[in-house]
Amino acid sequence: MKKRILFVDDESAMLLVYEMALKHMAEEWQLFFAANGVAALQLMERTPIDVVVSELCLPQMDGVQFLNEVALRYPHTIRFVLSARFRPEDVAKCINAVHQFLRLPCDMAVLKAALVRACSLDVFANNVPLKRLIGRMTTLPSLPSLYYRILQELQSPGAPVGRIAEIVSQDPGITVKLLQFANSAYLGMPQRVYNLDEAIQRLGINLVRSLALCLHTVVFFEQVQLPESLLQQHSNHWFRTGTLARTIVAMEGVDHELADEGFIAGLLHDVGKLLLLSNLVDKYEEAMRLARIEQVQLWQAEQRVFGATHAEVGAYLLGLWGLPVSIIEAVALHHHPARAATRDFSPLTAVHAANVLEHESHPDQSAAAPPAIAVDYLKALKLDHRLEPWRERCLQT
Repeated sequence: MKKRILFVDDESAMLLVYEMALKHMAEEWQLFFAANGVAALQLMERTPIDVVVSELCLPQMDGVQFLNEVALRYPHTIRFVLSARFRPEDVAKCINAVHQFLRLPCDMAVLKAALVRACSLDVFANNVPLKRLIGRMTTLPSLPSLYYRILQELQSPGAPVGRIAEIVSQDPGITVKLLQFANSAYLGMPQRVYNLDEAIQRLGINLVRSLALCLHTVVFFEQVQLPESLLQQHSNHWFRTGTLARTIVAMEGVDHELADEGFIAGLLHDVGKLLLLSNLVDKYEEAMRLARIEQVQLWQAEQRVFGATHAEVGAYLLGLWGLPVSIIEAVALHHHPARAATRDFSPLTAVHAANVLEHESHPDQSAAAPPAIAVDYLKALKLDHRLEPWRERCLQT
């Protein structure tokens, strides 16, 4: 079926620009247009929409209100903002309802690439077993409000470390975890850090923002009483994978934003495992036994037992949280990067490689078959020659 994309803008000239720029995608996409949020919601009542792209400045119902309403009524619809106006207060009000912000004027190639990536996430739209599986879960981490409060603060110019520390300190569990991380072997700091301001100063605000997501989930699963040894094992793997993914991005000379996204995706790539364990422990233990007995990868056993994998479950959660599409894609496809709709270096590339290399360097002898590098995928990206340098760097971390 064609993907349905809805553009919402009160300027008819802009709607015409989108229609003309994307008309060559007519065989794959069906485009819809609305001049305001009220008309758009009426259209969505009649027609399922896969992706909505909205201006923030709209008549009758402003873009902030519209996007929050879409998130409430149609949580599986991917939501984009495409606007020239990015007032901090507007962004703050809808930041947890938007998967991606694009600024006008926008290169149409950039817009198309973002839409292609969004439309490839059929993990939400078409996977009936996944929806049934999620429906059986009663324990899901809530929206990580700390992460969004830090994002909101970052919208202000020159966000002070002291203000970020004040926000973080309101969550004692994350404060403790953050100080532990700042003093961990991952960073190799020469001196111990004893207070939150110093930890944030050394780590950097963007890194703290990313860590808030992962630490939020670790604290949550501690509260639902998953075994401490299991949580420690998973969190070690998460941190190492996230750190290595960020390193791989840096080695390829890609921009800082992509490095941040790779780090977040690496930190959270296996969150679906803990979701399954905390909600469906007997069935998940069955999947783990099956993987060990038949020596298949764990995701293959999950597919047989649940009809979906931990990667898809984790991506579903991050989609509900409103994280960027590139992060959702990296989590959903980290075992199957060749399924990505685009062939370019992305957070998915870094997380896929980092996950495999981290398992290589820290093998679990009691586990099932380890994940394998998608060599053909790297060859398609002309990056297969970079695998050894990445592996060498992994061994150094």
